[in-house]
Amino acid sequence: MESVIVGVFGTDQKTKEAFQSSIAKKSEAEGIAVYHRTEGGRRYSFLDTTDYPNRVQGYARIASICDHALYLFPKSGKLSQPDGELAVLLESFGIPGTLELIDGSVFPTTAGFALKGTVLSSYRVEERPLASSSIDLSHARSREDWPSGGTLVYVDRVFTVKGAGTVALGFVLSGTVSVHTQLRPVPGQEDFTVDVKGIQVNDVDVDSANRGMRVGLLLRGVDAKELEKSHWLDDGNFELSDTPTFRLEKSRYYRQEVLERDVHIQLPGEMLPARLSAMGTSTVSASLPVRVPVWEGLRATIIDLNGKVLRIAGGATLC
Repeated sequence: MESVIVGVFGTDQKTKEAFQSSIAKKSEAEGIAVYHRTEGGRRYSFLDTTDYPNRVQGYARIASICDHALYLFPKSGKLSQPDGELAVLLESFGIPGTLELIDGSVFPTTAGFALKGTVLSSYRVEERPLASSSIDLSHARSREDWPSGGTLVYVDRVFTVKGAGTVALGFVLSGTVSVHTQLRPVPGQEDFTVDVKGIQVNDVDVDSANRGMRVGLLLRGVDAKELEKSHWLDDGNFELSDTPTFRLEKSRYYRQEVLERDVHIQLPGEMLPARLSAMGTSTVSASLPVRVPVWEGLRATIIDLNGKVLRIAGGATLC
């Protein structure tokens, strides 16, 4: 079954909760909220966070792993600073999406004018009642910048289940993970692998899971504490680097310098501290505290957590 990860972006928490409850079933509330919907032979995972705008980390993580964005335009018809920051975040990752106009409160032309100059101005528009269970997801597809080969799982939670063992929760970002697959924790001890003893999708045992699926992996040969600093599991086919080189696309809305100062970089799934050094006219080298999986075309975003007006400094593509 094809699986698609959909991020739900907006600043009105009550509207977001009502919107998602009308189109999908909530399955997780701890950390990132996860909703699921199966339609037309495709499985959709809708992701949301409740800590924005106080923190940008939750939405940065969602943007880094989602295939399609649903941007809920504010009912007031006016973009606040946080609404604008979300638009810049989506643009930094180049995420395609849909502009959701709720309950006829905003005209499409008004929304398009407010978002002029961002990638969101090219989003297709859906006008809908908030409580409607119908939604057009025909344009939601897997992003093109995911790896073309190899298995990679982003892990966001690890814990121990009494009587079973160590469980890692996360999303399959590329490839297929199957029972008895040997996976390498990243970052982790060199040449160390763990065995996938079992796989669950929505609390149902399965033999394998494809790209885009939310999975629970029962792991053999490792304690949960040993994986506390491992953000990914891969099949050993990915290059690892702590000094990746990126083509930087600094946001025109971010006014500060990003070179030779402490910033953060949002990689697929995980945010890490980084220091950027110029390599050429538009290329930078990112100095990271650990080695991370990299591939041609990998998309990332530069984050300034101390930014007073805008925390999104721009996007970056692995050279």
